[in-house]
Amino acid sequence: MTTRSDERVPGPRLYGNWRPERGWGIGSLSTSATVAVFLAVLAPVLAISTVPRAALPLAGIGAVVIGAVVVRVGGVTAAEAVTRRFRFSRARAGGWTELSAGVLTDHPRAHDLPGVLAPLVPLDVDDGRGGRHALLWDRISGTLTAVLRCSPIGLDLADTAQTDLWVASWGVFLADLGYQPLVQHVAVTVDTAPSGGTTVRDHVAAALDPRAPALSRTVLDELVAITPTTAAEVDARLTVTFDPNRANPRPTDLFAAVVDVGRWLPGIETGLGTCGVAVLDRATTSWLTGRIRVAFDPAARSEITRLDDRAALLAWSEAGPVAAQESWETYRHDSGISVSWALREAPRQAVAPRVLASLLTPGPYPRRVTWLYEPYPADQAAAKVEAEVTSGQIRRAWAARTRRDETQRERDDRDRALQSAREEAEGAGVGRFTVYLTTTVTDPDDLPAAVADLEQRAGQAKLRLRRLRGAQAAGFAAALGVGINPAETARNRTRR
Repeated sequence: MTTRSDERVPGPRLYGNWRPERGWGIGSLSTSATVAVFLAVLAPVLAISTVPRAALPLAGIGAVVIGAVVVRVGGVTAAEAVTRRFRFSRARAGGWTELSAGVLTDHPRAHDLPGVLAPLVPLDVDDGRGGRHALLWDRISGTLTAVLRCSPIGLDLADTAQTDLWVASWGVFLADLGYQPLVQHVAVTVDTAPSGGTTVRDHVAAALDPRAPALSRTVLDELVAITPTTAAEVDARLTVTFDPNRANPRPTDLFAAVVDVGRWLPGIETGLGTCGVAVLDRATTSWLTGRIRVAFDPAARSEITRLDDRAALLAWSEAGPVAAQESWETYRHDSGISVSWALREAPRQAVAPRVLASLLTPGPYPRRVTWLYEPYPADQAAAKVEAEVTSGQIRRAWAARTRRDETQRERDDRDRALQSAREEAEGAGVGRFTVYLTTTVTDPDDLPAAVADLEQRAGQAKLRLRRLRGAQAAGFAAALGVGINPAETARNRTRR
C-alpha cells in the first residue's frame, strides 16, 4: 500500500532585500542633491526681496544646477558625467593616462605599479606556522592586505539543506566582521580564463615515462589533443584589508601593525571553513606577482603558470606592465585590452543561491569578478539602519505634505529599510557592497564579443552594470582583488 502526502514540497530558499543607502533625499535624489535643489530654488526667491537685480542671474544658475543633479545620463547625474569627462580630459592632457616604462628605463620609482596600484608594495612576513606569506602595504593609507587562496566546494553536488547552511554561515561570517575593528573591507575575486590546455600538456610531458607502452602514450596524446576545447583555469581568492589605525592602542610602527594583522587572520580563515570554502594557503609575494603580471600580460599566462608550478620566484618589479594606455572606453596594457564595469543596481527580486553561476563559470574569454564588501562596525550598524528608516518616514511625510502619492518603489524601499532594521536587531551584519568586473582579450577584434558575453552573463545574474567610462584603469585595479577600493581612495583624497 502506498500513501500520498498533500504537503507541498518546499522550494529553494531565496535571498534578497538589498537596497542602496539613500539618506533623506526627496524622490530619487540623494541627500546632497536634495540640498542643492532647495538652495537653487531658494536663492532667487530670496534675491527678489533683497537684491532684485541678482534674481534673474541666480534663477538661471539655479536652473542649471537643478538640471545637473536631476537629469541622469547612463545611470549617473549630468553633473557626475560632466565632472568625469573633465577629469579624464585633464588627466589625458597631463599624460597621466599613459605608461611607457620601457625595458631599460631607469627611474627611481620604476618598481611601482601604474595608477592607483602605485602605493602597493609587498611585505614578506612570517605566518607563524613555519611558512611565509605576503602582506600588501599601502604606503599612502597605511592599510595592510592579505590574500587567501581559496577553493570553494561548489553547489553542484550539495543538497538544499547544505547549501542553506553554507549561505547562513556566510551571513554569520559577514556579521562577525563588524566586530573586528581592524577589517576595513573584504573582497572575493573569481578569475576565470580558457587555458588552452597548455598546463595539461606541460604536466603530461613532464610526467610521462619514456619507457611507457606505446598504447598508453597514444591514449595520453589523444586525451591531450582534445583538452584545449574543454580546459579552463579558475582561481578564487579572498582579500582582507586591515587598517592598523583603527587598532586600540594604535601600533607605533609598521612591524607592530603587521603583528596585529597576524593575530586576526587565523580567525578569519577558520570562519571560512563553515561557509563551504577551503583555504588553500596565504598568497606569497611570487604568487601575487604572477597573478598581477598575468592580468596585465595575458599572453604570458602559460609561461607564468609554468613558473608558479616550479616555485620560481618573481620579483615585484615584474608585476606591472611595460606599457599601458587608458582611453575613455578601454584600457590597453601590454598584450591585453580590457573593459571594466561596476555594479549599478543589485537584483530587485529575491534570488536563488546559484544566481551568480553564469557570471563565475569559465567562458571563451578571460573574466575577473570581484565582490567588495565594507562592513559597518557593530556599534554603528544600528544607527545606520535606523537613520534609513527615519529617512523613509521623512520622504513619506514630504509626499503627504505636497499631496503627492507615493510610488510603489518608495513603499517597497521603506519596507526594506524596516526589514533591515529588524534583521540588524536580531544580529545580522550591515555593510555596503559593490561588484567590479573586467574582461580581457588579446585581439582587438574579439573585444565586442567579450563585452557582449560579460553583459549577457550579468543580465542572467540579475545585475545591472555601469561601464566605467573614464575610469577604466581604476576599475581594472579594483577588480584585481589586491586591496584597492576606489570609494575609500576617493574618501582619502577628500580628507587630504
